[in-house]
Amino acid sequence: MFDKISDTLQKYLMPIANKISSNNILQSIKDAFLISLPFTMLGSIFLALVNLPFLNDLIGADAVASLQAFQAPLQNVCFNLITIIIVFGIGYSLGKRYELKPAFTAATAFICFMIATPIITIKDTNYYLIGNFGQTSIFTGLIIAVVSTLIYRTVIRKNWVIRMPESVPEMVTDSFNSLIPACISVLFFFIIMVIMSKTSYGTLNALIYAFVQTPITALAGNLVSFIFAGLLCNLFWFFGLHGNNLVYNSVLSPIFKSLSLQNLAAFNAGKAIPNLLSEEFAFYFGGFNGSFIAYPVLICIFVFFRKRKELKELGKVALIPGIFSIYEPLVFGMPLMLNPIYLIPMLLTPVIDTLIAVAFMATGLCGYCTGVSVPWTCPMIISGMITTNSIMGGVVQLVQIVVTTALWYVFMKVAIKAEDQKKKDLVTEGDNSNE
Repeated sequence: MFDKISDTLQKYLMPIANKISSNNILQSIKDAFLISLPFTMLGSIFLALVNLPFLNDLIGADAVASLQAFQAPLQNVCFNLITIIIVFGIGYSLGKRYELKPAFTAATAFICFMIATPIITIKDTNYYLIGNFGQTSIFTGLIIAVVSTLIYRTVIRKNWVIRMPESVPEMVTDSFNSLIPACISVLFFFIIMVIMSKTSYGTLNALIYAFVQTPITALAGNLVSFIFAGLLCNLFWFFGLHGNNLVYNSVLSPIFKSLSLQNLAAFNAGKAIPNLLSEEFAFYFGGFNGSFIAYPVLICIFVFFRKRKELKELGKVALIPGIFSIYEPLVFGMPLMLNPIYLIPMLLTPVIDTLIAVAFMATGLCGYCTGVSVPWTCPMIISGMITTNSIMGGVVQLVQIVVTTALWYVFMKVAIKAEDQKKKDLVTEGDNSNE
């Protein structure tokens, strides 16, 4: 049955995959996130280490606080400057794909992004806020990098460049050739910056962020909107954007935190817990956590596809972060990002997980989340038992893992078949060219 499903999916998804793989813009975005991977990996490892479950009990709250403060500069660099890396990466990769001078397109993209980034003035001194270069500005940086490079390319194609004699050194020639396209790109975003400063939004980033937030803000604590939020969260992850920050942390967190506090108050008073949906449900049963994809994918890698050397090597790197709910190595390393074969399981995973948990809790087989919070890095099964104050919470998560592992097995098999076929086609083309 699985083989039949795999063949059908391959038939309909591969044309879409091929189209995406030939799109310069999408591939440049993918390249940029791969460039950022070593830094997000480093930050993720340290983040997991200082947020280990029950670390407070082992070394004390003061020691944990000291460790977290000690590694805070590392977090600032690896996570809060991620947009700058991505802007450079897109500018470089897209410039290279368009056969431009990638160093100049990358620098132009960076300057355009900095022009559009607000400055604050304190005692006659101008400052950039480091938070403006983090996760909340990725979407803005992505748009600016693509648009600035397209403007650059358009100017070059129209031949609006300064020509230098052949005797001039190449680097000098490249600098003068890039002068007009770079200036036009920067001036374009300078005008955008001036226009935005006259609006209620103030900045381009605020405008884009508001348009991302507006449809999400309408979401409330009901099952339909909760499932939609889970879909939206993973859709952002598919494009390499931090879905949790864009969907949950920025808007939904206050809503579900208040529901959790109501549950905690009822639990402490010995009363019936009122809310099925809460912050703990979202993170430990509803799919708003990297574990819900990391666990089934890692199981597939080490159990069903252990003979695939490239997957096994990736699995070794992603295993420890994945256990503690950090699945960026899989998003950017497999990659799940911008791979249409994996879009369907990424969207279905939070839906399936939510429905399984609701089925158990609504029927009374498992209690609601009590409002007791655990670190988001807490491994599955353990987090389920603690947040529901029952062994059944761990059982629910185990069922979720089993069902979603079957789902991911089907689609990973499709992806592997497609990769093998691609390699065979390349070998065939090579043999034909030698004849």
